Amino acid sequence: MNHHAGIVLAAGESQRMGTPKALLPTPDRVPLARRQAQLLEQSGCDKTVIVLGSEHEHNALKLDWPDIAVNKEWKSKGRFSSVQTGLRCLPGYDGYFILPVDSPGIRPETVTMLRGAAESGDCKVIRPMYNGQPGHIAFLSAATALRILDTDAGENKRLDQVLKPLECLIEVDDPAVLHNVNTPEDWKEACRNLGW
Repeated sequence: MNHHAGIVLAAGESQRMGTPKALLPTPDRVPLARRQAQLLEQSGCDKTVIVLGSEHEHNALKLDWPDIAVNKEWKSKGRFSSVQTGLRCLPGYDGYFILPVDSPGIRPETVTMLRGAAESGDCKVIRPMYNGQPGHIAFLSAATALRILDTDAGENKRLDQVLKPLECLIEVDDPAVLHNVNTPEDWKEACRNLGW
């Protein structure tokens, strides 16, 4: 059986939201970043790291999650460097799920489906697709993780541009894979769509 790990990306400043997205309250009052990490572990990840950056000490205290990594370059090198930060904390796994904090409400069965596809095939990157649009969660093979670690993050390096030539897309019946919550209005709409 393969061993997979998860990385929740929550390092950004959340400037448009006006409050840390990592701490947005879900219906059971669990902060969003913690809920995202729980989703990955409930879906089969052996260990999940939440990567923080902006306000990391305050956010880590509120999240109360055992595995926190701090990306000190979050402002200058962005999300790509956050993925690298998470991968450095999780050596030796067969694959990795990368989940942005601002994609709430993805169903556990969607993650399970991606995991099944990863274990039964040889795709280097797997992303879900809903109505022809690629979702924001991604599975990376161990070889792809090493490739990312060997890549210079540089300024504004985009993860999706690096992954696109390697990815396999799987159609799923889960519109939440398209969620990209950046503003209070986005959050309200996502919560309404999810019945939260």
